[in-house]
Amino acid sequence: MVAGHESRVASLHQITKELLQAYGRFPRKNLGQHFLVDPKVVERIIAAASLTNDDLVVEIGSGLGVVTSEIAKHVNHLAAIEIDKELVGISKEVLASFTNVTFVPEDILKVELEKVTLGRKYKVIGNLPYYITAPIVEKILTAKEKPVVAVIMVQKEVAERMAATPGTKKFGSFSIFTQFYAKVELNSFVSKSSFLPWPEVGSAIVSLIPHTSSPFPGLDEKLFFDIVHAAFQQRRKKLRNSLAEYNLEKVSLDLNRRPETLGLEQFVQLANQLSD
Repeated sequence: MVAGHESRVASLHQITKELLQAYGRFPRKNLGQHFLVDPKVVERIIAAASLTNDDLVVEIGSGLGVVTSEIAKHVNHLAAIEIDKELVGISKEVLASFTNVTFVPEDILKVELEKVTLGRKYKVIGNLPYYITAPIVEKILTAKEKPVVAVIMVQKEVAERMAATPGTKKFGSFSIFTQFYAKVELNSFVSKSSFLPWPEVGSAIVSLIPHTSSPFPGLDEKLFFDIVHAAFQQRRKKLRNSLAEYNLEKVSLDLNRRPETLGLEQFVQLANQLSD
């Protein structure tokens, strides 16, 4: 590690520590608060989002506003969504000199993104609380107006599940869900020491690039996801057993296969055949 990087790491870590001490705050475990303090990781996030000074960014979990300030330097406007209203108050003071940041002091799961973005194209950046990662990802990918890209920090294992390929242990219903709605890119892994306090597990940066239109027009999406969930609820069983409730006579796929051996397109084929 070069001396300059050591200095910046110490600085970001020190700023975060001093803010917590000054305001008598402790990271709240019930909200999954782990503050990112490694500037190199911040740089990787900014690069992955390909930020420009024309961009509108929605940040999920703005925390103390320290990372927010780095992102805001690169964009036209940043809307910071933060459920912890005390942290919003601290962030407003930290970001007092920024005129391009607004705050949405709400639960991301209750926020209507189209009301925040007002019809503009936008990008999402977020260090997601690990205990509600899946619902947040679902919200982003099924929004009426989807982002151009979402660059998110998630638990390493969850990132690997999202990017997993058929035939691997990590491949499952969440893999299919994310890959159905978006191109998934596992950007890089992030060590525990990049956070204050350290989380119990490693993390990863993932880029989700939502499809601009459905890659499978005419698909009965409800039936598709019902089949996927039914198959993976009993992933060690063969398809003919886990999908026994369906009329499988028209299915051309080998029903002796297990669900993790089928790719996204094959589950689409299965749904189309069952919907005929």
